[in-house]
Amino acid sequence: MRLRPSMRENYRYILTRVVSKEQIDAKDIYLAISDSFNSLFGEIQASYAWVAVMEYSQPYTIIRFRRGYEQKVETAMATVTNIKGAIAVLHPLKTSGTIKTIREEICKSDNSYRSCRVKFHEEWFSVRILPRGWIDLKEKGINPNIPLYITEEDIEDLHYDE
Repeated sequence: MRLRPSMRENYRYILTRVVSKEQIDAKDIYLAISDSFNSLFGEIQASYAWVAVMEYSQPYTIIRFRRGYEQKVETAMATVTNIKGAIAVLHPLKTSGTIKTIREEICKSDNSYRSCRVKFHEEWFSVRILPRGWIDLKEKGINPNIPLYITEEDIEDLHYDE
């Protein structure tokens, strides 16, 4: 049986940048935050906060917890200085109520893209090619807010001029 939206738990998500020279996995991040939260606020508050690591792709991680514990979770993250013996720091970047917004922020903060010009349907466009293979077309004209949609087949037909 599915719960109605008004009866579900309200969660918040924090986008966090993990700074470490060593290789760290999601379980180690969870254990470090959990230990820090337990030592600062006690086990009862930790059980109410329900902290969990949802995703980890280096250097970003998405941390989930119950609504109302934003400051306590950020405080616990600020006190983490090492993860599994390796020196590490957790920097909270954004807090949101949905994972979708957090993922969009990851794409915005990932500045490793290349710019070039592309010929598409006999017209040249300025594009940004993002690391995951996503392509953003930018058209200059009277109404620049009209979105241009391209398919996988169209990507194969693009002519690059870098």
